[in-house]
Amino acid sequence: MAKFNEKNSDKTVNHEYYSAYTMTEKEHLISAVLTTFFREYKYYGSNDDEIIRLAIECAKTDPSFLCNLTCYARNEFNLRSISHVLACIIAHEAHEYTRAVIRNIIVRPDDITEIMACWLEMYGKPFPNALKKEIACQLQRFDEYSLAKYNSRYNSMRFRDVLCITHPKPKDKATEELFRKVLENTLETPYTWETELSARGNKKEVWDELIASGKVGYMALLRNLRNIIQSGADIKPVLKIISSREQVLKSRQMPFRFYSAYATLNWHCLMTSEIHSALEKALVTSVENMEPIRGRTLIAVDVSGSMGNPLSAKSIVTCGNIGVLLGAISSRLCDDATVCYFNAAEYYGKLNEQGYIIKKYLPTDSILEICHNDANFNGCTQMDLPMNYALNVDENRFSKPFDRIIYLSDNECNASDDGLDQPVQKLVNEYRKTYNRDFWVHAIDLQGYGTQQFKGDKFNLISGWNEKILSFVNLAEKGLNTLINTIQEYHIK
Repeated sequence: MAKFNEKNSDKTVNHEYYSAYTMTEKEHLISAVLTTFFREYKYYGSNDDEIIRLAIECAKTDPSFLCNLTCYARNEFNLRSISHVLACIIAHEAHEYTRAVIRNIIVRPDDITEIMACWLEMYGKPFPNALKKEIACQLQRFDEYSLAKYNSRYNSMRFRDVLCITHPKPKDKATEELFRKVLENTLETPYTWETELSARGNKKEVWDELIASGKVGYMALLRNLRNIIQSGADIKPVLKIISSREQVLKSRQMPFRFYSAYATLNWHCLMTSEIHSALEKALVTSVENMEPIRGRTLIAVDVSGSMGNPLSAKSIVTCGNIGVLLGAISSRLCDDATVCYFNAAEYYGKLNEQGYIIKKYLPTDSILEICHNDANFNGCTQMDLPMNYALNVDENRFSKPFDRIIYLSDNECNASDDGLDQPVQKLVNEYRKTYNRDFWVHAIDLQGYGTQQFKGDKFNLISGWNEKILSFVNLAEKGLNTLINTIQEYHIK
């Protein structure tokens, strides 16, 4: 048996057949789940099948972890579709956890119909008893307005179908009457922006009435800014709501939603300083309670071609936009931050022969404008460039060396200066040996393909599109927590 030349089991290749390190199955599952809109194409193809495979394995080996991850994705990262898929896998593979996970991921009435439709597509009939019982229980949480609002006649699974499948016992007379209306299709047509626009059109008076009614939710206002402006409706009360601290925190919007609204208005030449100010205020408010990141930080943002893929078929926001956005937010949180945008030298050409661009942002710089101006995606993913910059800049500098580097990337490294095996990790080791033995690497995975470029001590793997992931920079360095531990210990009702 070999003693000194054993096979290195943690090495693999990525989608570009470039040398990489493996993730554990739990790390891979977390990164895939928290960076996906299920059934949406990614640059290197969909990883839906891989998520399902990993989730089934986890349901067999550690079902409580899968239950926690499902609830964490829905309630902390506001990811709906993937939580429905995972819930159905739990209901099929780990029956005893079904009711707990269903109870925790039903936030809106249409979570119910989506879960039932998802089960039907994945497994067909019959439905598990535990699933039916908990769905029957959750149905009784919602009033007539809520059920009518989400009871679209175009959906394959409606609330009438759910009642016929689950046979809930009404908790009181009012609920019994409500269920009767559902079964007879006599629910009162709700007053919503969808029904009003459908009946009366995208007109000024319609939007003025809707906004004054308070019946338009925060996300609907954000997504409909273009329609509202083009209708000629009064935009001032809308901007007041959008920029309201209370409304922002209550809405639980991911930061990229604000950039999406900004980019859409810019595209249609509808942006004004007033709207910009409201969206910027909302974005800053959404991250205002985050803990500062002390010391000197190098923020490495991947702007290669693979980062330019939209998050979904209907979205103008790309994975790279999220990287730039989180990089700008990170810069705002740091005491002393240097931002390095990188791809590969041959693609930056005249802009910078080294393949990277260095930026220093002020606290007063607009995060939205940073995202809009610095998101140009092309070329290869050369992840050693930021570390080469760190090594070269500190050769001629007497100030304190970098305390950490935060990578924001899809981790699909496919280029390096010298073609070395895992060159990024070797450069990290060199930096620790030469400048700072306590230097940390925080790799924020934005696509969940399942490989990474780092390993060992003082390495923190994070995944997701939510600003909350940045809290794990401080937590990991203090030895308090990591993303995987947070999910492992996540409390569900």
